[in-house]
Amino acid sequence: MIQGLILAALLAFFSAFFGGYINLRGQSIGREGLRLTNGFSAGLLITIALAHMLPEANLEKNYLYAVTGFGIFYLIEGLTRSGSCANTECEKEHKSGGVIAFVGLSFHALVDGVAMGVGFGASTALGVLIAIAIMVHKAPMGFTLTGILNSKGLARVQILLLLIIFAFLTPLGALLSGLFITIKFSIIQSALAFSGGTFLHISVSELLPDVHRDGDKRILLYVVAGILVGLLPKAIHLF
Repeated sequence: MIQGLILAALLAFFSAFFGGYINLRGQSIGREGLRLTNGFSAGLLITIALAHMLPEANLEKNYLYAVTGFGIFYLIEGLTRSGSCANTECEKEHKSGGVIAFVGLSFHALVDGVAMGVGFGASTALGVLIAIAIMVHKAPMGFTLTGILNSKGLARVQILLLLIIFAFLTPLGALLSGLFITIKFSIIQSALAFSGGTFLHISVSELLPDVHRDGDKRILLYVVAGILVGLLPKAIHLF
């Protein structure tokens, strides 16, 4: 388990850093690339939460943890407007300050890491599935962060330092939660419920409204593709 978790954490770091760095270099993955990754991530996160995490979380007992996870992310996103963008121009119109956006996105990244550690604590297959969703989602988040910070007038060196910190938080959350759950395995169902609630908020309240903003029906294909990938482990009986 620990080797897989370490590898997944490293890949999450590089995904977040890569997404932010190409934006900092003045390059772009394009509007369609952002829409594709965010749409696919939305479908995958919804399916992971509903088909894998919450069913294993003993939800009848731990429903408050799921509601708390959803509620905390609702408040964070509402106060900081820190969701990732599916539009290459939206970071320029971001209403939050650079520091507020960084704090919101960083908390998001840390909790994503916790979810990854929880997933590997439950099973390697679930951990891998969560890791894939997080790695796909991290590049647009890094892209969004550097775009916001650049639009607020921060120096390139400052942006790069904040990007490194942001990219490091997901591996930190993953490794700490993986170690903690190894020691305190009895809390894993509560942690799965909380993480499932956060995944539902990210997908339903942040990603889906953003990618559907311009009414392009092609995004349906990306979202459905994410759902199908999320259901694949059930189809081949990995869970």
